[in-house]
Amino acid sequence: MIVVVDYNAGNLRSIVKAIELYSKKENIKITRDPEDIHSGDKIILPGVGNFKNAILNLSREINGTSIRDAICQSIENKVPFLGICLGMHLLMEYSEEGEDSKGLGIIKGNVIKFKESVEKIPHMGWNNVEQLVDMPLFEGIKNNEYFYFVHSYHVDPVDKGVVAGVSEYGYKFPCVLWEENVYSVQFHPEKSGKSGLKMIENFIELI
Repeated sequence: MIVVVDYNAGNLRSIVKAIELYSKKENIKITRDPEDIHSGDKIILPGVGNFKNAILNLSREINGTSIRDAICQSIENKVPFLGICLGMHLLMEYSEEGEDSKGLGIIKGNVIKFKESVEKIPHMGWNNVEQLVDMPLFEGIKNNEYFYFVHSYHVDPVDKGVVAGVSEYGYKFPCVLWEENVYSVQFHPEKSGKSGLKMIENFIELI
């Protein structure tokens, strides 16, 4: 079962439609129930919006367990996980957005706002992604392919070895992270044409 986590952080329709190209509808579940997350074979955490509000939503308990706890336990159990945009940010320890809010702490590091030297915030539009490592998520995707971004903050991991891809907006910033069974991307693959759909296919079929 492919579990798409619903925590009131954006419209899930576009990501679900993309997944349906590579998986039967009955194998996809949109849920906010921790039990469903525990039973998932793959977990996708999409999202747009405010970091602090997202963490509050993830932390609300249902029958004594929160979505947050279920995600962390599944990751610890080596279930393949994909975080998209805000879903990437939430993996980190802290974020400057929302008065230095505490994240899931799956990946050591912070979420920081783009420096004032950049031309315009938010960073919005198509940018190329430089692949730093070979990994299943990049299979069949050319280096420096373009993907669609919308964000004002970006991740800053402590261990630069988890950075699998970078993009440039005023300066280079991490836009793809990979650590064991945990994958995350800053851009929106479901809105990034053929390359984005290929990435979703790779997560579903190769990982």
